[in-house]
Amino acid sequence: MKTTDSEPPDLPWQAPPMPSGDVSRAIREQCMCDMAKRRGMSTRTRLLASLGLSLGVFALFAWLTRDQYRIEGTFRGALIGAAGWGIVQTMVLWFGLATPPGRRFSRRLRLVLAVVTPVLFVGYIAHAAPEWVTFHDVSHGARAAHVVRCTLAGLSFSTLISGGVFLLWRGTDPLTPGLTGALVGLIGGLAGGLTIGIACPSQEGWHSCISHGLGAIAFAGFGWAVGRRLLVP
Repeated sequence: MKTTDSEPPDLPWQAPPMPSGDVSRAIREQCMCDMAKRRGMSTRTRLLASLGLSLGVFALFAWLTRDQYRIEGTFRGALIGAAGWGIVQTMVLWFGLATPPGRRFSRRLRLVLAVVTPVLFVGYIAHAAPEWVTFHDVSHGARAAHVVRCTLAGLSFSTLISGGVFLLWRGTDPLTPGLTGALVGLIGGLAGGLTIGIACPSQEGWHSCISHGLGAIAFAGFGWAVGRRLLVP
């Protein structure tokens, strides 16, 4: 025996009733009463402000510590190195944030920047160090206390700079906020490391790598986490 399923007949879809003109006008006035036309900062302005913040903090502490005792030639070398890494910071901003989301350079390229750049920065610091002591010496006594103080100062500079850059770029990346945040954190980490590097009188290798360099790696990871909260519109 065959059975057939009975289906309800197709009924025409009734359009919902539209509010009257007076009601529509009242709704628009109520919803738009507090709205005002605003134009956010352009990408160029954000780029220049980000670089200006980093350069300003570095220049301030370079000037304040210009008369501090250092090994001969290291202050000039630090300034030249800072200029070179300033170019690197500009490249990170350009490749990572200069174009709108969806039109930026590939995710792989930006991920390589976020991972490789801080490692190269630590390698540069190690190569530029004019002297090295044993790790035992630097991890005990007054040297160890100096490492802790210098590390905290460097992290403070990095927090100040990366925090300012995050505010400049907040709510601008709905697609890859974590990766963009890592690059913003990297900018702060590099700038903080360069700033404490020019302000600190010690140029010893272990001290410099730990206190001046590792912040760049730490802030790239920190920026990844923060970016997923602050950079999403």
